[in-house]
Amino acid sequence: MQKDRGFTLIELLVVIAIIGVLSSVVLASLSSARLRARDAAVKAGVRQLASLMHVERNDTGSFGNLQYFWDYTAADCNNSFTGTHAVNARQICANILANTSALYTGNAVSNSAEFSIMALLPSTGRYYCVGSSGRTSETETGSNWLSAGCHANP
Repeated sequence: MQKDRGFTLIELLVVIAIIGVLSSVVLASLSSARLRARDAAVKAGVRQLASLMHVERNDTGSFGNLQYFWDYTAADCNNSFTGTHAVNARQICANILANTSALYTGNAVSNSAEFSIMALLPSTGRYYCVGSSGRTSETETGSNWLSAGCHANP
């Protein structure tokens, strides 16, 4: 008498179904982790650009050369900045915009003594802001701020 050495069709279908459920759970968690990683990259880039703004002020006495207002694509970055550190600012700007769709550098009070940097976070739709004071904030919208650093005036 010969023994069967294979799996039944039902056993194979059950295993395939279990693998399908597990893979969908893993893919869902990877998607949210990917968005959180993009948020972290945007925040790091904004802080790096803020540091460069302070270097610009130390070198020239003004933040003005690195303030340009809204950029939406990496190509916008190529025309955005002037001054001693423009090349570095353009590169940081392009790196930020590789992870988000909107970046603001400028100030609301129209002087060269303060700055604000604001970038859209991909996972939440909130704006991450850094001001010339060094403080940071997150806000729902970037359209109605009154001083450097968005709503919370970081």
